Amino acid sequence: MEVVFLSSEVVPFAKTGGLADVGRALPDALAAAGLKVNVFMPLYGVVESKKAGIKKIKKLSLRFGGRTYEYEVCGKEEKGVNFYFIKQKVFFDREGIYGSLTGDYPDNAPRFIFFQKAVLHSLKSLKIKADVIHLNDWQTALLPKFLLNGQSPVPTVLTVHNLAYQGEYEAKSAKYSGLKKSELLYGSRFNSLAYGISSATAVTTVSPTYAKEMKTKKFGCGLEYFLKKRGPYFKGILNGLDYGLWNPSSDRAIAASYSATSPEGKEKCKKALQKEMGLPQTDAMLVSFVGRLAMQKGMDIMVPALQRLISGKIQFVMLGTGDVHYHRVLSVLAKRFPKNFALRLDFDNDLAHRIYAGSDLFLMPSQYEPCGLGQMIAFSYGAVPVVNKVGGLLDTVSEYSPHRKTGTGFLLEDYSSAALEKALRKAMGIYARPALFRELSARCMRQRFSWQKSALKYIRLYNKLIAEAVEENR
Repeated sequence: MEVVFLSSEVVPFAKTGGLADVGRALPDALAAAGLKVNVFMPLYGVVESKKAGIKKIKKLSLRFGGRTYEYEVCGKEEKGVNFYFIKQKVFFDREGIYGSLTGDYPDNAPRFIFFQKAVLHSLKSLKIKADVIHLNDWQTALLPKFLLNGQSPVPTVLTVHNLAYQGEYEAKSAKYSGLKKSELLYGSRFNSLAYGISSATAVTTVSPTYAKEMKTKKFGCGLEYFLKKRGPYFKGILNGLDYGLWNPSSDRAIAASYSATSPEGKEKCKKALQKEMGLPQTDAMLVSFVGRLAMQKGMDIMVPALQRLISGKIQFVMLGTGDVHYHRVLSVLAKRFPKNFALRLDFDNDLAHRIYAGSDLFLMPSQYEPCGLGQMIAFSYGAVPVVNKVGGLLDTVSEYSPHRKTGTGFLLEDYSSAALEKALRKAMGIYARPALFRELSARCMRQRFSWQKSALKYIRLYNKLIAEAVEENR
């Protein structure tokens, strides 16, 4: 089976979020399962092509928006996956991926429409015959419509990583896609994701619970009607975690290696983290957060709960950037409670590894969380997650019971600072019983969310769609 996989970002070439991790890990897992995989991504100005070993393959031209654009197809092969890059100076040779410090690029709609059309044009030129085309988010969601217009029988799968980002623009943007205003699906606006959800052969998202939530008014972001209409052709497949990158037994960024069966090194990692962050090297419960400092990640309930707990026998470490308001509030707390709270307004990948390794608890009280990788990473490093009961968090974390010795974390009863405080106090009670907490931490480390398992589910879906396409075209 040959798969063509489109993503607007792929690790290690370009990354702004979790999409880039999936854009690399899932194709790797599909290739390891025996599929021939071709990944396409725009070649942005930020990509260090020479260092990455990306080489020019072919020069092509494409009629688009009333003029002809020349572009190059570049590529490299790695771990059995063919990576192709669309290089076009006008659209992609910029400092950012989606925008600059002043905001999103105003021409993002034509930029990514060009990318999709260039991929289809390149497939013909490179003589790649896809059995299925796998798309990711709004930046690639119009491709099924282009295929339908060309009467192509190739099945398409669209994975929605975050429904809040839809690629919605003024109606005039539709002209770049060759669509008429009368074909608009979303009122008087041009909504890329609405087209993709309606025209892809199948639609997936990144966890079973998020798939259910997306069909509700609360989480549907205005597209719940389109998702409900897809019936059995819309499902959630849980993302995996790359244990080659996130494994305390082999992680070179942390102070000492450890595992569920040999956990002694975790205490060394905690002491090293306390020292690095300027906290007293005590046996206080160390609670961490790594991520965007934004309401979606639960900052609005995290700050009040933290303020009420911070003077006790507890330490907090936070790493991330985001809303300027939270930068200010958290900076004040860090100055006021230097022995209990350490803050880094930055993103440092190696430090993130050390924070996971040195933490007793990991906070993830998100308002919504399509899948979440933070809780999976926390499991791997034996940091017990404290989460809200939404999306992929509910699919991966279960409430700990000290009596039955079951469960893997602490779940909020509702989305409120009081519920978060209650969950943390319960955790503090378990932490005060060292044998129980060590057993819980070890159980967390034994949890596994492999990409191989996720890839097999996608392969089953691909086979189903291919079989149906063959039957339909007989």
